[in-house]
Amino acid sequence: MDNGGPHRTNRFARLGRINRPAQRFAPPRQITLQLLDDTWERLLNAMERLEQVTEGFRSLTAGRLDRHGDRDAITEGELGVRTEVHLHLKSLRRVVQPVRAEAQWMVHDFLLWYGGRAAQPDAPADEYAMPILHCVVGMPVELPDLAEIVPTEQDILAAAEALSRAMQDSGDLEDQFAGDPDLQATRHGHARTPTPASGLVRLAVRHPALARHLAMQMDAAGAQPW
Repeated sequence: MDNGGPHRTNRFARLGRINRPAQRFAPPRQITLQLLDDTWERLLNAMERLEQVTEGFRSLTAGRLDRHGDRDAITEGELGVRTEVHLHLKSLRRVVQPVRAEAQWMVHDFLLWYGGRAAQPDAPADEYAMPILHCVVGMPVELPDLAEIVPTEQDILAAAEALSRAMQDSGDLEDQFAGDPDLQATRHGHARTPTPASGLVRLAVRHPALARHLAMQMDAAGAQPW
């Protein structure tokens, strides 16, 4: 009885190779660090948009990658902007994981940014301070519940467009680093106060345990901004 001989064996061997999941390689470290810096920029840009939409407060530091069509006069609603904050925060949680030790500068940067809210009343932007800092330092992240706000078609489209822009930029980034092996990742700051003190004080009002933890870390780090 003919069982197909070596040809049948080879055919199934080929099928095995075809059906085997493709091996995935981690991106070079500098690309990951640049994705981290860019994701951080987009997150703070979304936070500044949230301040403008919910408070009329405008103190901009994160416009480097802002490609929103309404950047000069925001027409997007609160839920759309909040959804974008959530998307970028979830992206940050994924990107920061393999390079967390090199990402602690963002804690210092966030406190410099958050201090810019010192004179502002409590607002939706403050709800994200703890999730953002928890994400950076590796603590469990709980996002505010958006269930009580009903999304409009514009909200859904705006969030989808934000995700599409981020994915396109990530592809361009890989090409950029592939063309220059000596290229180093950037670290863009977003200071709205000269020191992290005001940001730490404001954080302590809502989240005293987290503020105390960060203050102790800053003392341990000495003069170095992580």
